Amino acid sequence: MKRESKLVKALVAFAFYLDGNEKYIKFKRKTDRLLNDPTYMPNKIFDIFMLILVSISVAILLYDVKHNINPFLEKFDFYVVTTIFVIEYILRVWVYNDIHKIILEEYEISSFLERGFDLKGVIFKIVKTKLEYMTTPFAIIDFLAILPAFRSLRIFRIFIIFRLFKILRYTNNLNIFLSVLKEKKFELFIVLIAVVFIVFIGGSIIYVFEAHINPNIKNLFDAYYWALITISTVGYGDISPVTQEGRTLTMFLIIVGVGIISFTTSIIASAFTEKLYEVKTEKVFREVDHYNEFYLICGFSDEAEILAEKLKKEKRDFLIVDTDENRVNDATIRGYEAVKGDITQKVFLKKINFNKITKIFVLTNSDITNTFITLTLRSFSKNAEIIALAHEEKNISKLEKVGANYVIVPTKATALLAGVYIGSPITFAVIDAILSEKKNAIIDEIKVIENSILDGKLIGEIDFDKYKILLFGVLKSKESEMLQKTFSLSKGHFYFNPPFDLKLEAGDIIVIMGYSVSINYFKYQIEKSSI
Repeated sequence: MKRESKLVKALVAFAFYLDGNEKYIKFKRKTDRLLNDPTYMPNKIFDIFMLILVSISVAILLYDVKHNINPFLEKFDFYVVTTIFVIEYILRVWVYNDIHKIILEEYEISSFLERGFDLKGVIFKIVKTKLEYMTTPFAIIDFLAILPAFRSLRIFRIFIIFRLFKILRYTNNLNIFLSVLKEKKFELFIVLIAVVFIVFIGGSIIYVFEAHINPNIKNLFDAYYWALITISTVGYGDISPVTQEGRTLTMFLIIVGVGIISFTTSIIASAFTEKLYEVKTEKVFREVDHYNEFYLICGFSDEAEILAEKLKKEKRDFLIVDTDENRVNDATIRGYEAVKGDITQKVFLKKINFNKITKIFVLTNSDITNTFITLTLRSFSKNAEIIALAHEEKNISKLEKVGANYVIVPTKATALLAGVYIGSPITFAVIDAILSEKKNAIIDEIKVIENSILDGKLIGEIDFDKYKILLFGVLKSKESEMLQKTFSLSKGHFYFNPPFDLKLEAGDIIVIMGYSVSINYFKYQIEKSSI
């Protein structure tokens, strides 16, 4: 890099300072979210505040048209409202992009090429990028909405309309309406061209027929005004045809007008129908975003229906994703949060906050789909447990290899239950009652919390009878040589019917059975003792 002026050195040094200043970066990011992120709670509060402020300012300006406004309100509008509008406008320009990154980019290029720092080029690029924002419709509205404060110049009062437009920025519903019109702008533009053409033809014809006879049609503007009013089927009656030709033309324009209105209505209605689904999906994602943690269920199959019902009873938060619209509607009718989408597509996956997902259930009716979904989701979430469904046993190993922590085979489980039923019908009935919670009896697991009433206690020291619950077994992370383990699980070693001298440690999991009220009370006592 060649010798640079002091100004360039100061600019580069300041750019490096900003680039490495975490407080500055954090503050700017928060300001950006405050102004532009609808999922950020302070943004919602800010929007409501601005809506109230805009409404008050518009009311003041309208009252001022034919009344002597109170000096306090005049000062409030000028010094408070307008100042806030100016600050908001400056902040929006500021957060649009990072000027210091443009400076650093030019500095790195000039250093690499060993040429002089192009200060003019940097200034031009900064101005250009800021103008990109300042020429957007909302930025123009923000700027023009400031002008009515200078009410001493009457011409600026017309800009009050831009304060009304400013409301659009803070209301999502109006933005949705505008986005619908934007998506159908080509179709609406075609309709507009047709309307202009018909008005031009109709107005010209009525002018030819009645310009010298009809006293209300004095010039072409009157003729075109009459044609537009007629085609819109409004018909004020201030201009009426007086000749047979004119009346015939009127009937033709009315019929064409009804057709155009119907066609335009159908375009907007179909656009709203398409947009409605998108709005519902966004609403579901916003609701899910408020959860501290939740489960993700991929595919609303028969197994998923049973799981969702159980999770709802346990008041757990979960989101259902399915590609079939009918199944999504079915889940929505049942009161579940469900969205239609392809869980294997990155665009869709980016909408889901995987940091809050603790368990993922892959429950579609196809093993191939389940395998692909498991593979995709494992790449997005390394920590969440994935429980996948396999309809054929030969696919268990495939699902485990692509990242499933547990694989459920419904046919195998059904066969085992059938075996229990044949050999021990009463046992089967008990298991069925527990699983379906017909008798309000449940099997649950409780983690031993550090410093709780379970931590460091021997099994024999815990009075399970007092809580009306039964102990099935204990899952310990380390294998005990003193005990004979029953199962080896991925999370540790399970000891069924453990002896009284088994010591519980923080992190162990005990499996118990009892009425839900008893188990919930036992959990409460454990949580309470750990505080």
